[in-house]
Amino acid sequence: MSNPLDPSAIISVLPTLLPAELRVLQSPHDALAALIHTVMARLDFQLVGMDDSSTRLQSADNVLPEAWNRSAPESYTFRYTHSQSSLEYLVKVVKLGKRSVIHGIALETDKNEGMEITTEDYFSPSSFPCDAASPSQPLVNCFISSARVQDFVGLYKLKILQKLLPSLQKEGYQEQVESSNAPAAEARPSGSRDRPPPDRAGPPGRPYNPPDTGDYDPLRIPPRFPNVGRSDLDPIPRNPFAPPSLFGDDGDGMYVGPNHPIFRDRLGPASGGIGGIGGGRGPWGGDGFLPPMGAPPGA
Repeated sequence: MSNPLDPSAIISVLPTLLPAELRVLQSPHDALAALIHTVMARLDFQLVGMDDSSTRLQSADNVLPEAWNRSAPESYTFRYTHSQSSLEYLVKVVKLGKRSVIHGIALETDKNEGMEITTEDYFSPSSFPCDAASPSQPLVNCFISSARVQDFVGLYKLKILQKLLPSLQKEGYQEQVESSNAPAAEARPSGSRDRPPPDRAGPPGRPYNPPDTGDYDPLRIPPRFPNVGRSDLDPIPRNPFAPPSLFGDDGDGMYVGPNHPIFRDRLGPASGGIGGIGGGRGPWGGDGFLPPMGAPPGA
């Protein structure tokens, strides 16, 4: 059971669907339109017109008429019927700069599907004009490679064909399944995978610990930072009847005192200075020689 849309089969059939006296593809857009027509013919669509309003065209074996590319390379139009549907289908290819826009529509329902490609991703401009009947110039060269033909056919099936005529029955034909090769984590913005959920993130500067872990502490402060302000966060002192300490229990409150980390961590423990003078610190900071209340707290 062979695949009717196999790239080698499409490339071999395409020249036979061009006018017998004019089998030259003048541009990549000619090749694109001829490729789409070949796909439709391989799935038993019958060409009945080159626009959306003229009388039906009598085309033996789906061979294109001589004027099939009279509007090239700006636009191409094909109208089809199919034995498995009562509808008529219109396929239009439009050149848009370096891109090509392809539309497919079921005329009686106005159901419209479309896709857009960069033309040079699938066709080699340097190979045109391309004589499709020439044995010295393989037609596949105009399409870069058979793999690119397969890529385009798969995309055309997914975006247009199977949406216009779903469940099409043809021996060897299978509908395209949309899939993503990238893991789900890679679809997110860079750096987002390590961030906590927005509705559970802690305040700025405080690490997030989920409540269901044993070390969860809403007042936790990273160990690399001084424990500054901890006592200010405790709403109730250890003795509710005792007035709060001026400097907090550990000197880490909002009041700056001799035990505050900005002094303690920089100066270290009291020690003798030059000649034993000036190395220590008194209870109010400084060198310890001033009497009590001889200087304001923290001076």
